[in-house]
Order: sequence, then C-alpha cells, then structure tokens
Amino acid sequence: MKGVAIIAAAGSGSRAGVDKIWAKVNGETVLMRSVCPFLSSCLVDAVVVAVRAEKVQEAETLFANAIKPVFVVAGGDVRTKTVKCALDLVKERFGTENVVVAIHDGARPFVTTALIERTMTLAASEGSAVPVVPCSDSLRKKTEGGSRAVDRAEYFSVQTPQCFDFAKLYAAYSSGEEATDDATLFEKKFGAVSLAEGDPKNRKITYLSDFYEDFSVRVGVGYDVHPLVHGRDLVLGGKRIPHDKGLVGHSDADALTHAIMDAMLTAADLPDIGHFFPPDDPAYEGACSLDLLRTVCDEIAAKGYAVGNLSATVMAEKPKLAPYLPEMERTIANVLCMDKSCVRFAATTTEKLGIVGEEKGIAAEAVVLLRAK
Repeated sequence: MKGVAIIAAAGSGSRAGVDKIWAKVNGETVLMRSVCPFLSSCLVDAVVVAVRAEKVQEAETLFANAIKPVFVVAGGDVRTKTVKCALDLVKERFGTENVVVAIHDGARPFVTTALIERTMTLAASEGSAVPVVPCSDSLRKKTEGGSRAVDRAEYFSVQTPQCFDFAKLYAAYSSGEEATDDATLFEKKFGAVSLAEGDPKNRKITYLSDFYEDFSVRVGVGYDVHPLVHGRDLVLGGKRIPHDKGLVGHSDADALTHAIMDAMLTAADLPDIGHFFPPDDPAYEGACSLDLLRTVCDEIAAKGYAVGNLSATVMAEKPKLAPYLPEMERTIANVLCMDKSCVRFAATTTEKLGIVGEEKGIAAEAVVLLRAK
C-alpha cells in the first residue's frame, strides 16, 4: 500500500489580506509547516504540492532537499480543479491501485503526524476517513420565520487531511462537479464517509490574526557551569558577589547570564553563545556578560521576539546567594527591558554532591519564554 499526500495550496489568501500560504512565520513559510508533518510520517511515501502556476518554480526550490519525493504541480482557479491536477499526477506516478491518498489544505500548518496517521490508517481499512471535531458552540438554523435551535451533538466541524482509497476518489473527481471538500464528492458517488477523530488545534488560517495564535510563544532552556578558582571575581547575574573564589572562563564567566543567553538563543532557533562569542576570540576576553546579553537581545529581536518571562536556578554550595538574588533579578530585568516581576531566580545546593557540592564549580539553569513582538 502506497501513501501519497496532496497539499492544496493554490489559493490567493484574499480573506487574510496576504498570500497566507507563502507568508513566513519565524522564518518558515506556512506551506512548509503544512507539508513537514507528512514528510515525517512513515505512512507517506511522497507528497504532491499544488500551487498557483507562477509559484511552481518557487515551490520546487523550497522542497528541493526534502527527505521524501515532493512533486509540484500548477493548480486551478478553484479547489476542485487544483486537487484534480494533483490526482492526475498521482495516477501517472503511482497508478490507481493500492494507494491511499491524503488531501490536505496548505493553510492548515498545525496538523500533526499523529492525526495524519490516524486518518490514513482508517482510510486504508474503510476506504475513506475524514477528521472531524465536535461543535462547541450552540447552533441555530435560519428559517423563513427567523431561526430555530438545532442539536449541536449531531454536527461536526470538518478538517483535513481527508483520506481515501485513491481509485474511488479519482472516480469521484472524474464527475467534473465542484465541491468545497473531497468528502462531498466521494459521498455523492460512494455513500457515507468514515469519520476520524480530529484535532482542535488543526485550525485553518483564514484571517491575518490567525497567523500568530500558535506561533506567538517559544520556550528555551539553557545550562552553564564554570570552575571556581582563587584570584577571580565571582560574578553572577551581572553582580559581583563577595567570595574567596571566582568563576574562571574566557569572559567574566557569569554562569547564570550565560545560561540565560543560551535559553534565549535556542528558543529563537539560533545557535548557542559559543557561535556568537567564540571562546578563542580575543575580543571577548574578560568581557562583561551583560554586554553579551544585550547583543543576544538584538539577535532575538531581529527574529521578531522579546523575552516574556525568565526563571533560573543557580547551584552553588557556597556562598549563600539568597541575599543577592533580588539585585541580580533587577539587573537582568533592566538589560532585558522587562518588569522585574517577570524575572525570578532561585539558589540551591547539590547536598555536597558533584563538582558543585565539592565547591569546585557553580552551575546555572535557565528557562525562558519568548513572545512575538
């Protein structure tokens, strides 16, 4: 049994006010986000992407290095024609027998591999499978006299991917009729379709505001550790703390600030601090980590993000850090241009275990939430 996905992406995005399929969110097109889960599925052998004629070359370039075969075709002026163009290519490449085809809207970038495989598996056994979710709102039907209530338990919202035995779906499309989805055409020719459990998060992007609801936050984790030695200042969170030892490193070795920077960078899909501040670069010898943090702020701002909140823990046997935490929080909050209430640090020991417990080093771990600016 072959599995082929068709991504219908030839629309113009008139209601969104932008070409939503090609709009970029966090540096990646909506189309790429819609296709990737299919490429990751073990049930999908190939993907056909149907786009507007003037976007064919751009789509071919976009998927040139995909991990599975991706074929690009020019779609039509309505959805039915677009899908038919893709079905013709599938027939040419794979034939009509022992093929399950999954038709997915390119404007649904929140689809998961789990949903894809759940629906394709049902279609392989039943001949059809359409993912649906229950209606959560009360419903009313318009009547000549006004309206009347209807039982919402009898109604479902339909999603994609809609999956079918290819030979049957191709026959249904050969009628030449138009429909808003594949299930409607299939039902007219072969009867009722099987329903699969959908996913409420598998929304279709229709308006501009839909772009950012699920892409608005990202989370990153950072960790750093430095050895303690005599003859160095102890700097944590940008504050010099009285102690007979300090942390050693190429810069001021502020383990807490370094952990925060790595959390920010990884959350923004950027390389870690070693990439931006190489430990063998003389320019950063003895550098103040707060200055490096400001640079990291600029990097994530260029990606469209700012820090929403920050939580971090410093692990040190000595000295006792609790008295210094509020000032460390204020210092970091000021650099990040945040309210101090959104920055919180904790201090702990490791109960004399490991290099921290033996007072040979200090470690820090940070968790950062980035929000879209």
